[in-house]
Amino acid sequence: MKYQKSIWTKIRDIFLTGLFIFLPIVITIWLVFWLLGLFNNLVIPLLNRFFPIPNIPGVGLLFVLILIFIIGLFAQNYFGKKIFEIWDAIIDRIPLVRSVYHATRQMMENLFDSKSKFRKTVLVDFPRKGILSIGFVANEIKIEEDDYYVIYVPTAPNPTSGYTLFVKKNDVIHTDMSVEEATRIILSGGIVTKQFIKISKDSLDNVDKNSLKS
Repeated sequence: MKYQKSIWTKIRDIFLTGLFIFLPIVITIWLVFWLLGLFNNLVIPLLNRFFPIPNIPGVGLLFVLILIFIIGLFAQNYFGKKIFEIWDAIIDRIPLVRSVYHATRQMMENLFDSKSKFRKTVLVDFPRKGILSIGFVANEIKIEEDDYYVIYVPTAPNPTSGYTLFVKKNDVIHTDMSVEEATRIILSGGIVTKQFIKISKDSLDNVDKNSLKS
């Protein structure tokens, strides 16, 4: 009886080992083909209006990457800069569109530019006390007699949308995370993260430690 139980235990362990290896491979392959198909469905119908394009997985994504590279190359020369200045001037004349366009553009620059305007990465109690969210210090402001940070809390996995919070300086937890490290955590939904986050002594003295244990 014990011998039979041992055999079944070994069979179960072998099966689970295979399952843990098999599932991530299948899910990764499925996700890659899903993304490639998504780009193909968006791009190929447009391209087929001008010239025939074979519906091969990856063609749409390849075209998008080449297009992004060409736009970046074009935007770096004098003529391209002038064209985009005219484009910005046109956008500025459309009330609702200009707000969305410039907000998205500035957010992308703040998140991915090496000269980011975000000063530091912090943790704040949001959406309620005891739950910590990653935030970027965008500015400082004084409300009546109290000093506040203007903090942008991005959403995952799209950091270009989020919340703008006014948080008292004493309620902010300062960390050793750079903006780039925090952005990687957000983009990956927390999969890619630091194993240990260092918190400054001032923050530990000012913030209720129970929020860190929640």
